[in-house]
Amino acid sequence: MRYSPEHKARNHENILAVAARSFREHGGDSSGIGTVMKKVGLTKGGFYRHFKSKDDLFVEAVARAFDEMGKGMLEVASSVPEGQALRAMIERYLSAEHANSPGLGCVLSALGPELARKPLSVRKRIEAPRKAYRERLLPFMPGQTREERVAKFQLLFPSMAGVLTAARMTLSPQRREQMLMEARNFFIKSFAEE
Repeated sequence: MRYSPEHKARNHENILAVAARSFREHGGDSSGIGTVMKKVGLTKGGFYRHFKSKDDLFVEAVARAFDEMGKGMLEVASSVPEGQALRAMIERYLSAEHANSPGLGCVLSALGPELARKPLSVRKRIEAPRKAYRERLLPFMPGQTREERVAKFQLLFPSMAGVLTAARMTLSPQRREQMLMEARNFFIKSFAEE
């Protein structure tokens, strides 16, 4: 049976949305093609009508995750008074809600070590969406020059990803919240206060 291009596009989008969430929740290696396709309601064989390989799906899903996170951060920034955007982004990033929702959150905190182990060809393809994410948030970073803002971004966001990862590993909800609060305070003081 032939499907319309619109139907195929909808299925492609559904696969990407499910994969982006599933990979962040369970890891790319743990979320097999069959698992993703089953969640979408399609057969594993239908996967290859949409993607050439699992690496192709992984790259597109990571790009989707960076885009979703960037949009979310811009929404946070636009919801607060001028001059408070970076503080609000730090508070949102290092929140219990974000820590408890890896499937909807930052791809670096959820998949960082896995991304680092991917073949160079995959990492090169992920570089463009990673840079696009940075560019969206760069206007909110402190610094007199672009180079200063880039340097601060490259320190702040990977550092917060590490804290979020460690918080997710922490068994005690009280200790987790304390960790997040201490990190929020530190990063706000270091990056968001004049």
